[in-house]
Amino acid sequence: MHSKKIGRPSPAMIIAVIALIMAMAGTGYAAITLPPKSVGTAQLKAKAVSNAKIKNKTITGKKINLKKLGIVPHASLADVASSVPPGQVHFVGAPGEPAFLSGSQNYGSSGPLLLPPVSFLKDHDNIVHLEGIAKVGEGGPIPGTIFQLPPGFRPANGTVVLLEANEQTFIIAGSNVVIEGTDISGLVLTEPGEAAILTGISFFAGS
Repeated sequence: MHSKKIGRPSPAMIIAVIALIMAMAGTGYAAITLPPKSVGTAQLKAKAVSNAKIKNKTITGKKINLKKLGIVPHASLADVASSVPPGQVHFVGAPGEPAFLSGSQNYGSSGPLLLPPVSFLKDHDNIVHLEGIAKVGEGGPIPGTIFQLPPGFRPANGTVVLLEANEQTFIIAGSNVVIEGTDISGLVLTEPGEAAILTGISFFAGS
């Protein structure tokens, strides 16, 4: 049997590892401190993260049927206030704003329905709100990356926020987060090749 060199972990592996920790903690929202290069191949034993351990919609490959979209379910912090306080809205991909990464893009339209573009804002309570629907790219060094949040709009320094929203798992990294030599600071990630609903995702800004 030929040995296979293990390279950088895929987004699916990153999601699987953090989702497993979250499942063991019994919570739908996790802020996990990850020291630089703390998660590597030495910590991941063969078959340690099996399909049986990440069932029950922990990582879903289910595509969104846009014809059946109703009211988007709220994430854990979406009901902090009855309405989002006004703030400067940043549209991903617009001039002077963060670019889409890994081939991701706005979903655009579905027939006559124009879907909301990907955007984010921070309210006066220091909560960042994500909005819009994206086609998640499969290219680049980290497939599944939608965009990178700028400093000041990220979770706490050195932490990763894992959110279950709209039957999908999202990873949102703070500053100075390096996993197996890969810097994922500020990245918003989910399963590549999917339609991702970001509306309803909210978290406290810390870095």
